Amino acid sequence: MMVVPELLLEVLEDLINDDFKTFKFYLSIRVLEGCKPIPKYYLENASRIETVSLVTDRYGEETAVDVTVEILHKMGQNNAQEPNLAHSVLIFGP
Repeated sequence: MMVVPELLLEVLEDLINDDFKTFKFYLSIRVLEGCKPIPKYYLENASRIETVSLVTDRYGEETAVDVTVEILHKMGQNNAQEPNLAHSVLIFGP
């Protein structure tokens, strides 16, 4: 069974570098009500693994999934990653 950080990492590994940069941009602004942005200086040189840690540490696993799904939706990436991520979390739980 995959846990949330592994699922998030799998999603981020599927993004090309430019899309990963865009994903990090969205993390630096308010994406969901009640979720403070992650400061740009934390994200600037963060790898995909470090980004997963930042997101899960800041928001908790359940909200990290919500934030990720919302960002993917804003990026137009919901065609592949969003349903897989949301489906996996619904089946396995956060």
